[in-house]
Order: sequence, then structure tokens, then C-alpha cells
Amino acid sequence: MKNRTFALQEILSGDKRSETDIKVYALESFAKEIDYQNQTELLTKLILNHATITKQIEQLNRELVHNREMLDEAQEIALLGRWDINLVDSSMLWSESMYAILEINSSIPASSDLFFSFVHSDDLEQVASMFRDMFTMTKSWATRYRLLMKSGKTKWVHVRFRFKSDDEGNPTHLYGTIQDVTELKRIEDELEKHSQHLEELVEEKVQEISASQMATIYALIKLSESRDDDTGAHIERTASFCRLLAEQARLNPKYKERIDDDFIKTIYKASPLHDIGKVGIPDSILLKPGKLTEDEFAVMKTHVLLGYETLAKAGQDYDRNAFLKMGMDIALYHHEKWNGSGYVHGLAGNDIPISARIMAIADVYDALRSKRVYKEAFSHEKSVDIISADKGSHFDPDLIDAFVQHQDQFESLYLSIG
Repeated sequence: MKNRTFALQEILSGDKRSETDIKVYALESFAKEIDYQNQTELLTKLILNHATITKQIEQLNRELVHNREMLDEAQEIALLGRWDINLVDSSMLWSESMYAILEINSSIPASSDLFFSFVHSDDLEQVASMFRDMFTMTKSWATRYRLLMKSGKTKWVHVRFRFKSDDEGNPTHLYGTIQDVTELKRIEDELEKHSQHLEELVEEKVQEISASQMATIYALIKLSESRDDDTGAHIERTASFCRLLAEQARLNPKYKERIDDDFIKTIYKASPLHDIGKVGIPDSILLKPGKLTEDEFAVMKTHVLLGYETLAKAGQDYDRNAFLKMGMDIALYHHEKWNGSGYVHGLAGNDIPISARIMAIADVYDALRSKRVYKEAFSHEKSVDIISADKGSHFDPDLIDAFVQHQDQFESLYLSIG
């Protein structure tokens, strides 16, 4: 500023003073003053910005250090260790928490041999194989296995593996975590045992309830059957016949997709429901020793509808109950015939539920073998001949083939259930 004042004095006192010189000087001075102010402002801003950025960096560094401290603390609390393998220089690093998991001093150099010395002998082959695969793997994984401490204590650890690759996809860095999950494993084992125990208790209670329900159902059915059953064992025998025939029919390729273990169990339980509708038939018709009239037979045929409707009402709230559903099919359709001449819907062939087709054979065989108010008991041979004669008309031909092939077992069952 002093230099500019001195220069102005020279111009004003000189011999060659002119208005032009004064104007030029003034303009130069003004321009220099503007430049100086701009430079000062810019420098001030840069200094302030630098100071602000420096403070921000310092704050971020403090936060980073704090986060690292928190991470280390979290890893210690979670018993979580970290391991790193640099494939470029073949170096290996372990975190302090990993040393703590292994219960050794962190001054000991990390190495694969040292780690494998802690792997439980029962898991050593598996872990060694996974370690070898790490150097060629291109995907992450996680696993659990056991470590055996120098003190003889066994630890369960959960190990996670990650990798970094170069531009060509070759692994350059392997790293991961190892976590002591011994307590978690103990809790899981206890929960598993507890769950298993609960499942057994539930299954036991289900079996008790199921047995109680079936006993009640059988008692009601026996009550209705006692009105026209001289043997007193009709429902037990027909249930066993149905199970036997279903087991044999399952061997036929035509039925292997439809008859499984559940089907066989269900038909054994549901088959006694086949004549439950007879409870609604008058004794004058049900117990008539002679041939029924046309009107009487029409009333008799309604027992299938009565049985179906009774079960349908009971099954309204249990539409997924396989037992009731099959019981309804058997009750409604077990008097249908293969050629369509049966009642009440006149179904034919495969349109008749297979459970009802099986029931038809079992029911007729037992009826032929048993004494009734309207007939004497037939022999096994005569009963088989009568049923075989209706193959393809009354009965499913394939089921009749299975029945005839295993007729000896049917006879044995009949004789064993008195």
C-alpha cells in the first residue's frame, strides 16, 4: 500500500503529469486491490475448509478407533475370533479373541499346524479336507466341528470362510471367523432332547385319544351290529380283511400310487363304519328271516345314505380328516358294483372309490362265511367260488385276483377272529 502511495506522489509532482497517467495508475491499483482481496478471501476459505476437513478426519478416526474397539469387545463377548491367510506372502494372522478361544498365549505364531493340533480327532479328517479345499474354492461356507483343549475340555466352534480373488478369479486372500458355540450347542442339544420328549408325549397322548375315540366308535358300531350279527366279530374280521386285501392290492402297479401305508392304516380303522347307517333301519326289516319285499329292500338300501349323512355331519368341522372321509366313502359306496348295477348311485368301475371296492369283497366274504337269521354259514371254498363268479360284474377284477391268490390268509383270519 505504501508503494502505491509513493508512486502516486511521483506522478502528481512530476513534470509530465497527465490525466491519462493518473487514470491508468488508479485502474491498476484498483485491479491489484481486487486481486488481493480475492486471494485473501480464497486463502481464508481454504484454510477454514482445511481446518474443518481436518476436524472431520480426526472425528472419523476417533469413531473408527472406537468402532474397532467395540468390534474387538463384541468379538470377545461373543467368543468370536478372526483368522486371515494371505496367499501372496503365505502369512497367517489370528485375532486376540481367537487365541482366547484356543486358550493359548497370543505371542505364539499362528500356523495351520498349531490350529490342527486342537481339532478333535473325530473331526480331523473332515476339517483337513475342508482346509485343503479352501485354496481352490470360489464360494463361501460355514460349518461346525469340535476342538479339544489341552485341558481335555471339548469345545464346539462355528467356522465361517470367505475369500478374495484376483482379476482371473484365483484366491489371493482367505479369511473368516471362528466362534465358540459350546454353550449354544449344549442348549440346542437340551432343546432337542426336550422337543423329542414333547413329541413322544404328544404322540402318546394322540394315541391315547385315538384309541379312546376308536373304542367309542367301535362300541357304537357293535351296538348296531349286534342287532343282526350272530357272530359278534363282524367288524373286527372285515377290518382285518380290508387291511389284508389293501396290502396285497398295493403290489399291483395299478394301485401302488393310491395305496400307501396311510391308506392301509386308515382303511383298517374306517371300514367298521360301513354299516353304521343300519341303526336307522327298523328291526322288522333288518332282522327279517326271509327274502325282503321290493319296498322293504328299498328301505334297507337307505342305510348307506343314513350312514353317509351321519358321518358327513360329524365331519363338517373336520374336512381334512382322512378317517372320516374314507368312512364316508365306504359307507356310501360299498354296495356299488363294478358293472354299475349296484346302489345307490349306480357307479361303475374306477368311479367307485377303491376303499369301497375293497370293503365290498371283505363284507361279502364275511357275510357268506357267517350264520345269519336268514341263512346258514357257507364254507370257505363255497364263499370263494361265489365271489369269484362275480369277478368283473360285482367286484373289481384285479382285487378279486388278489383275493383268490391270498384266500388262505382270508380263511386263517376268519378262523382266528371268533
